[in-house]
Amino acid sequence: MNQYTETQIIKHALQAYIKRPDATDRELNQEKTVLKKYTEEAEKLKERYRINS
Repeated sequence: MNQYTETQIIKHALQAYIKRPDATDRELNQEKTVLKKYTEEAEKLKERYRINS
């Protein structure tokens, strides 16, 4: 499994996790910050490895 695939898996897991009903505002803010980081990293890797989706 390559770095891009791992980053995408984490990104998608966070996207689903953030939708849970019992999350506090603080948790959501922290998780959205991490999600943004992984989204940006996925975009960089996509460009680096010339991945089209």
